[in-house]
Amino acid sequence: MVQIGGTAPDFTLSGVEGREPEMYELVRFVEDVAGAVLAFVPSAHAPVCRDELRALGESEWAERDDVLVWGLTGDSVFANARAYEDLALNYPVLSDFHAGVADAYGVSLDDWHGHRDIPGRALFVVDSDWTVRHARSFADPFEVPDESPFDGAAAALAELGVDVDAPEVEYRVG
Repeated sequence: MVQIGGTAPDFTLSGVEGREPEMYELVRFVEDVAGAVLAFVPSAHAPVCRDELRALGESEWAERDDVLVWGLTGDSVFANARAYEDLALNYPVLSDFHAGVADAYGVSLDDWHGHRDIPGRALFVVDSDWTVRHARSFADPFEVPDESPFDGAAAALAELGVDVDAPEVEYRVG
């Protein structure tokens, strides 16, 4: 996994913010914000992942001019369009369908419930100089943490001068 203090890999992926697919290039945005939040999940439709993506969307993070928020999933761009709508998200959801970007960040899964080469569940904060300021991954994509998985990301953003609260996640799994 790309470590804190390391250089974040650049990437281009197709994604949606609404229904129409577009290409999203990190290089076009990262230098214009204090921090970029990259939330990797195997699927936007998996219970724990869905709950975290929803909580991130309910936070004010994506509404800010100084923060970039992107969700990266192993789903197709069409499945991501459905998730964007169903979860009422306010940030782009990108399709890392064959986990090329997740692999570059060191968080791809070789096999997940019969799916090959898919992003794992991880959260990164990247500053405008491409330095990773926060990196957290979960060995089990269905693990429900005791605290908000966004606590460390909020702390990293605070170090960058971005005052945000960590979203609380209501997990809807048993």
